[in-house]
Amino acid sequence: MTFGIAQYTNLTQEQNNWVNDLSVELKSFFENRNYGKDLNELYFGLITVKPEFDQFFKKKRPRYRPGERVSEVDGIEIKSNNYAEIDCKIEFSQVSELKKEELIEKVCEEILTESDCLTRLSKLKKFDFQSYKSDLEKYFIDKNYIKEKIQ
Repeated sequence: MTFGIAQYTNLTQEQNNWVNDLSVELKSFFENRNYGKDLNELYFGLITVKPEFDQFFKKKRPRYRPGERVSEVDGIEIKSNNYAEIDCKIEFSQVSELKKEELIEKVCEEILTESDCLTRLSKLKKFDFQSYKSDLEKYFIDKNYIKEKIQ
C-alpha cells in the first residue's frame, strides 16, 4: 500500500522536515503491505495553519476514489488506483512550539484517530481495517512515537 502525508502548515522548516521524515518512514513501512484490493493508496493531509489562514484550509470529509485514474498537474501525469484521502487538522497554537518528540506524537495520534473514518467510507468494502489499524498503532508504539494505551 502506498502511504503519504501532505502538509499544509505554517510550522517551521525544521518541524516540516520532521513530519516529512515520518511520512517517508510510513511509506516504507506500508510499501509491501496489503489490506485488501479496495485500498492501494492512503494519503493524509496535515493542516496546521495560523488562525488568520484557517478560513482557507477547512478540513474536508474523507474521500475515496475507486478504480484507476489519471490526472495531470502542471503537465505531469499522475496515476492513482483505489485511493483515499483523509484530512487531519491540528490547531496551530497546540503544535507551533513543540519539540520533535512532542510534535511527532501529536501527528501520530491524529493520524491514528482520523484513520477510524475509513470504516465509514461505504464504497470501501474489501479492506482489512483491523489489520491496518493494528499495524499502524504497533508501529507507532514500537518507534516510541506514541505511548501504549493500558486496557
